[in-house]
Amino acid sequence: MGAPPGFPHALSPTELTARRHAHVAEFLAGRGLDPHWLTELMRERVGEGQLLLTSSPVHGLANATSDLDFIRIQADAIHGPRISTKIFVDGHHLEVVSFSEAELASNLGELDRLAAASPAVTVAGFRSWDKQREPRRKQTERIVNGIALDGTAPHLAALPALSTVWSRASLHTALEHVVHTALAEAAGESRGRVGYAYNALLHLMDALLSHHGDVYTTRKWYLLRWARFVAEDAWPDDAVRAVGTELERLRKDVAAALEPTAGARPLAGEYVALAQECLRATGTAAAVTVRPELTGTLQPYLPGAALLVAPGASVVLPGVTDTLPLAGEALGLDALGKLDAHDAATLLRALRAGAARLDIGYHGEETTV
Repeated sequence: MGAPPGFPHALSPTELTARRHAHVAEFLAGRGLDPHWLTELMRERVGEGQLLLTSSPVHGLANATSDLDFIRIQADAIHGPRISTKIFVDGHHLEVVSFSEAELASNLGELDRLAAASPAVTVAGFRSWDKQREPRRKQTERIVNGIALDGTAPHLAALPALSTVWSRASLHTALEHVVHTALAEAAGESRGRVGYAYNALLHLMDALLSHHGDVYTTRKWYLLRWARFVAEDAWPDDAVRAVGTELERLRKDVAAALEPTAGARPLAGEYVALAQECLRATGTAAAVTVRPELTGTLQPYLPGAALLVAPGASVVLPGVTDTLPLAGEALGLDALGKLDAHDAATLLRALRAGAARLDIGYHGEETTV
């Protein structure tokens, strides 16, 4: 049985739950842990509530050193910051953090709201989440993906909203790294651009994985999850398959850009094109624009140079007197590689110092996302 309409994973909710429960059962058996005994132990140590095993065991990524990470949802309200309870028994390290049913309901409602909003609103809400909400982003993801010790996935119905929000957030981060790649190359950097390119690839992988229901916050697993997704060949349509194929080509080729003979070889254009195709294939937007914005003020400094002063950061900008090049100007991604080397280097220097930021605008969003 295939996935129902609107469910992002290739498996149906029932099939996905069964797969994840099998991962958990294998993990617990490998540790010599009985689910019923574990349930009673946790109830004795931390009290009544819905208990979810989370993180790598659920996704089939656990290894011999993986901890047992639990989240407990209780009926009563909880106030103040959360501290994990650590339990050591028979050589096992168990950790549990608790939240209330009301907090979880509020967070799942916020996921729905952000998934239905425009991409820019989604990203802003995602990035401000941890300053305003409990459970935090990572813990909310863990709850949606979590498996109870009876083999059920109580909150899997929130996976479509979770997938949309997490995919947009990763895609936005990837776009920022693509911009940095293009600016570094335009500025004449032969090696700095490659570091940004690697980051762009990783976050594009996570954006596509999340879009298709494989959501897992921990960055160290991005590449392994991507390799598994590619090996399963579960592409939902030709557009996504084309993006995935190009991403794989660039992943295998990017290290070659560090070779001494490759310094003059253009790199950024391929990443700009890949990001644009990913935007379209996921239905996020038809195109984006990038507008640099100052986060501080330019102050006179030395002849032929200004000091850009921002909260917590400042940077000297040679060749600048009264304004940051391109500040407030909306540019298409394709225009970044055509910038004057001095303008590109100046803007990149300000961004690296945190004295400028990128306002990414989404255009032609699909209402079905």
